[in-house]
Amino acid sequence: MPNTYSSYSTYYQWTVLSLFSLLFFLVSAATFTSLGVVLPSMIKELNWSWADAGLGFTFLGLACGLSSYLPAIIIRRAGVRVTLFLGTLILTVGFASLYNAHGITAYFVGTTLLGIGFSFVATVPGTHVLGRLFEKQSLAFGVYFTLGGLGGVVGPWIYFLAVNVWGSWRMHWGLCGVLLAVAGVLTCLVLREGEREQAHAAQVAKHSKSQGKAGIYRTDDQWTASQALRTWQFYVIAAAYTSFLLCGITVNSFAVAHITDRGFSPEMAAGLLSAQAFLNALSRVVGGAIGEIFEPKKLLAGSLALLIAGVLALSLGTSWSSLLVFCGGIGIGYGMTFLATSVMLSNYFGRGPYLELFSVMNLISTLACFSPLLAGAIKDSTGSFTTAFLSIVIVPVLVLLAILAMRPPKLVQADAAAVVN
Repeated sequence: MPNTYSSYSTYYQWTVLSLFSLLFFLVSAATFTSLGVVLPSMIKELNWSWADAGLGFTFLGLACGLSSYLPAIIIRRAGVRVTLFLGTLILTVGFASLYNAHGITAYFVGTTLLGIGFSFVATVPGTHVLGRLFEKQSLAFGVYFTLGGLGGVVGPWIYFLAVNVWGSWRMHWGLCGVLLAVAGVLTCLVLREGEREQAHAAQVAKHSKSQGKAGIYRTDDQWTASQALRTWQFYVIAAAYTSFLLCGITVNSFAVAHITDRGFSPEMAAGLLSAQAFLNALSRVVGGAIGEIFEPKKLLAGSLALLIAGVLALSLGTSWSSLLVFCGGIGIGYGMTFLATSVMLSNYFGRGPYLELFSVMNLISTLACFSPLLAGAIKDSTGSFTTAFLSIVIVPVLVLLAILAMRPPKLVQADAAAVVN
C-alpha cells in the first residue's frame, strides 16, 4: 500500500497499522470473544444466574456503544494519543476489577469499564487513523480488521492457559490487563500527530478519489456529518452494523453453553468458537481486497446472507454439518459485514466526516446489547437458547432487504451550496 506522494515512510505506515492491529487483537481477545468462555467458571464459583451473566455482557456492549462518541470528541480536541492513553487506563482498571471480582457488582463495573475502554482504543480511533494514513482504505481496513479479529481466535485459549497453568480464571483477566497496558503505551509513543499528519490525510483523500476503480461508488460531494445524518442510507448502513453485532454478541455470549447443552464437550465448543473467529478474521482481509475491486454493497448483501445462515444453523442444528455451517456463516458473515459497513460509510459520505459518522453508527448499535440479557432470560425460563437465536435472525433478514433496495445518497443542492459558502 505504499504511495509516491506520502510524507510518511512505508515503514511508519505499516508500524502504525501493526500497533493498532495489536491493540484491536488484544482488546478483542479479552472482551467480547473470551468473556463467554470465562463466564461458566465465574458463574459456578460465584453462584450467579445466567440472567446475571447476560446482564454483565449487556453492560459491556452498552458501555461500548454509549461511549463510542466520546473518543471522537476527544480526538478532535486533544488528539489520538490522549484518547488511547485514557482508554488504556480505563481498561487497566476494568481488568483489575474483574480479576478481583467476588460479587456481582465488581463484575458489572469491570465489564462496563472494558466496554468504555474498547471504544477508546479499538475501531473508532483505529479506522480514523488508518483511513487518513492509507490511500487504499478498504485493503488497510481489511488488514486491520483481520489482525485484530484474530484476537477472537486466541481469546478463549488465554482462559484455558490461565486455568491449566495457574488454576484460576482470574489470571485470564490479569494477563490481558498487562498485555493491553504495554501495547497502549507503546502505540502512544510511536504515533505522530500535527500539521504533517493533516497534510498527508488531505493528499490521501485527494489521490484516492482520482484513482478510484470503475464500478465502485465513491462520492464526489463534500459531505458534513450533519448532512449525512439526514440521509436514510446512513441509517440502513448503521442498521447493518447493528445487526451483525446483534448476532455476534449473542453468539459469543452463549454459543459455548448452547453447544455443550447439545452434548458436545466444552473444549470442542470453545474450538468451534475459535474456528468461527478465525474465519471471521480471515474474511476481513479477503473482503478488504475484494472491496478495492467490487462494489462493497454487494459484499455487504452477501455477508448478511451468510450471517443469517450461520445463526439458523446454530439454533436448529445438532450435527457436525450444522456446526460447520455455523462456523462458516457466522465467521465469514460477521467479518465481511464489519468491513463492508465501514467502507460503505466512507465511500458514500467521504473521509472527512467519517470519524463522527462511525462513532454515531457505534452509538446506534448499542441497541444490539440488550440481546444477551434477553437470551439469558430465555435460557433461564425455557432451558434452551434456541428460541433466542431464532428471534435475533429476523433483524438481519429485514436489513438485507433494505440493502438490496438502497442506492447511493446525493447531496441536495442547497446543502452543497452551504458547504461551499
